[in-house]
This record gives sequence, C-alpha cells and structure tokens, in this order.
Amino acid sequence: MKVLDLCCGAGGLARGFEQAGFDVTGVDISDKAIETFRLNNKGKCISANLLKELIETDSEIIIGGPSCRPWSAINLRKRGKKHKDYSLLSRYFKHIEHNQPQVFIMENVPLIAHDRVLKRSIRRLEQNGYSIMGKVVNYGNYGAPTKRHRYVVYGIKGKNAGLFFEKLSRYERPATPVKAVIWDLREKNRGEVPDHVWPELRTINKYRKYYKTGKYGWYILDWEEPAPSFGNVMKTYILHPDAFNGRLTRVISVKEALLIMGYDSRFRFPQDYGLGARYQMVVDSVSPTFSYLAAKVTKEIVSS
Repeated sequence: MKVLDLCCGAGGLARGFEQAGFDVTGVDISDKAIETFRLNNKGKCISANLLKELIETDSEIIIGGPSCRPWSAINLRKRGKKHKDYSLLSRYFKHIEHNQPQVFIMENVPLIAHDRVLKRSIRRLEQNGYSIMGKVVNYGNYGAPTKRHRYVVYGIKGKNAGLFFEKLSRYERPATPVKAVIWDLREKNRGEVPDHVWPELRTINKYRKYYKTGKYGWYILDWEEPAPSFGNVMKTYILHPDAFNGRLTRVISVKEALLIMGYDSRFRFPQDYGLGARYQMVVDSVSPTFSYLAAKVTKEIVSS
C-alpha cells in the first residue's frame, strides 16, 4: 500500500511504515530533511512548501507530524497563531479532505490536543465519514529507549478508530534501558563511527548543581533506565550516563541520540551537516520503534 508522509523530516514515521512493508513517499520543505530521507529510506522524497502547495496523491494512507513548535511547552516566545508554522496544522487536514485516504495518522506534542483548529478539522472529517480518535502515547510503553509523550490522532473510513489504540495496546512492553542501545559506543572515539560526534563543551563541570535538580534539560542519563524526553542537545545538555563518574563527562552524541529515539544503527546523516541541525532532526522525529507498531496495527486493521 502507498503512504504519503507530510512534513517527513528525517523519516522516523516513514521508517516504521517501510519496515512494515508499505511504499512511502516523503514530503518536506527542508533540503536537509529531503537529503536525509533519501539517504536512509527506500521511498522517494519530494520538496514542497505545504503552506502553499497541495499534494495530489492516490496513497491509501497519509501520515505526518506538522511542526510542533507552535504548541511546544519549551517554546516560550512565539506560540500558537503567532508562530509561522501554525498553519501547517490546517494544511495537513486540507490534504486529508482533498485526497480522502482510507487512513490518516497525525503525531504532535500533547498540548496540540486543545487546539481549536484541530478540533474543528476533526469535526469536519467526522461529518464526511471518518471515525477519528486522539490519544497521548508514551514511546517507552512500546519498548522505545525514551519516555517521550506524544499525541497521536488516528482516522479511518468505514471502521472504528478505537480499534487502532485497542490493537496497539497489545504490543505494550517495558521501555528499553539506554544501556541496551548505547553501551557499545562507550569505548568509541569521537567520529569513529558515523554521527558519533558531540560538541566539546568545557564548562559542564560548572553546572553540577543543576544536574542534581532533575529539571527539564538538566539530565544525566541512567544506564538502567530509558531516557526522559529531551530537546536539542545543543540547547539542553543531556549528559552521558558516565558523566561526573569517569572520563565521559560529555553530552550524548548524535548517534546516541538517534539510538535512544529508536533508530537502528544503520541510520546516518550526511556528514557535512552541523551538529545543531542533526540533533534537531532527531528530537523532531517520531520514534521508529513506535511507528513500526503503528504501521503493523494499521496493516492488520486495513487487511481485516
């Protein structure tokens, strides 16, 4: 089955759907996202400004995660309608109304659940034959090495959208500890493997007292636990589990951030990208661990 992934970014949603056997086409305005998608995914990726362009598709499924910045809890400047990306939400639903896919999935931060545009868009689609349900999910409840919470909206024609979350619950399992995915990188030097790079910060020791607070952004990862949700590591200095306890008093590398998000070890960024861009694409991603299960459940529902 064909899938269209709007605002595909690095391809976290697409990666799970490809692993489940779907044919995915990505769409993004970012050249970096497009290049990264093409480097790692089987499907094609096209450049488009979704604020101005409407993509025609015969895809049975449309997925996507419009920019979360207008609703992000850590965005304290321009939020909601004041943010330039706010209209991407209505544009996402414009694509659903125009193309009428059998299934659609939208992922975003939990605060978007209260948005008026979202609620109005859902009501309009329900009047046109879609069953729709939204729910906050924790990636860690599905085996991912991160406890990130996200709001997932699932819509389907001709069936009950509640089936998606009902079937998804059968795949719940304990979160993976970070040790299981990044332990092998402990002895790797900076740059020894693709994306195993990090900013060489010299002031971390000055902030020991802040890391004792456990407040957002001031985290030292625990080998035996999944990672808490974190932002761009260039802005929120998430420390390696061995910080202050050995020679690895540093932030996690891009590679470690990818593995913690649920990407497999084969995924890589083009090496000429800056650290900030790479870290940002990681934190903007849907966990492939979760997206694979979402795709698997979708296939079960559509095929039944």
